[in-house]
Amino acid sequence: MNWQWTTGPGNNPVAPLEYRVDTVDHDIICASDSISGMADSLERLGVSRALVVCGPTILKHADVVQRVQRALGDRCIGLYSGVAPHSPVEMLEEAVAMARELQPDVLVAVGGGSTSDTCKGIAVLLAEGGDILDYEVRFEPPDRVFVPDTPHEKIPIIAVPTTLGGAELSRGGGGFTSKSLGRKLLISGKGTTPRVVIIDGAALATTPMNILLSTAMGQFRIAVESVYSRDHQPIGDALALHTIRMLVEYLPRCAGRDIDCLLQAKTAACMVMLARPGLGLNTATAHHVGGLYDVPHGEANAILLPHTMRFNLDACAGRLVLVAQAMGIDTAGMTDQEAGLAAADGVARICRSLGLPERLRDVGVPEDGLELIAAATLHDQGLATNPKPVHDAGPIMSVLRDAW
Repeated sequence: MNWQWTTGPGNNPVAPLEYRVDTVDHDIICASDSISGMADSLERLGVSRALVVCGPTILKHADVVQRVQRALGDRCIGLYSGVAPHSPVEMLEEAVAMARELQPDVLVAVGGGSTSDTCKGIAVLLAEGGDILDYEVRFEPPDRVFVPDTPHEKIPIIAVPTTLGGAELSRGGGGFTSKSLGRKLLISGKGTTPRVVIIDGAALATTPMNILLSTAMGQFRIAVESVYSRDHQPIGDALALHTIRMLVEYLPRCAGRDIDCLLQAKTAACMVMLARPGLGLNTATAHHVGGLYDVPHGEANAILLPHTMRFNLDACAGRLVLVAQAMGIDTAGMTDQEAGLAAADGVARICRSLGLPERLRDVGVPEDGLELIAAATLHDQGLATNPKPVHDAGPIMSVLRDAW
């Protein structure tokens, strides 16, 4: 791993964060204007035919896609701008059809988690053929996971994220909503994690603040679940707990759109993903809250997190003490249970202070939809590493009712 870390030109401590991390799997480039150097990334990958992938909103209301196209120049052979929230299966099929026609040798994902997942899905289907259902990861409660093989080499992906989420660095081939099946499909996809992640401060600053803050709380959720996952380990703990510290410090300051604060928060969001985190009930449930009722993934995670933390408390109180301490809560004199509850209550306060919705009913989830969400969640591999085993829909319904 090669680290090049500065605080800006001339090591000026007031300049926005700037660094490059080159690992075996990823090249992560962070600066106020890192998009301008994209041509160098294509050259290092040995590619020259880029298909840019984005959603219609970012194309119309921001200049990020246009900046990417200018940086690519004649290396940009096409633009697919039909990405929809939660990556519907039908939309993916349309994007794959364009990719098969244009024959790119690199995909450039510009946007948030749905765009990143779409590019991963394109890469899987270009390499493996078949239908997206062929690559669905199957889960049997409480902890059996079946992952289809995807052995062929994938087209490389360059990610230009515009939210404070971290989907571009997630394992696997993304998630795709099937309304006909009534759930979100999580697919396997070895080799689809972006080879280059370009963190651009000016691009982040174009995103609406509610999206930035909610996606950041989605990463806070991953950090919490990583700490108390049944797969937790010391390196993951270090990255996850520092993610929590950084988000607590920088998120309240992001409202002013200070480029350094945005880059610091985005760095925290990426950091926990490098831990290859185990997940849990919160992630599993939020997938289907969003997929079935079009709730932004970050908002779904933020609403559910205090409730899933309380649900899991008796199985992981000691781990939640670490979360509380990383949040800056003084746990002296508290029992582990009290500290764990303080952590959950602290998360709820953070969400309120950021103006995020507090209840599922506030984001349009109907009460009679809770059973559908619970049934879909039972198919989700996120449950496999939850600290408290989930064998049936009962515990999921309990959490959903509390959050509704």
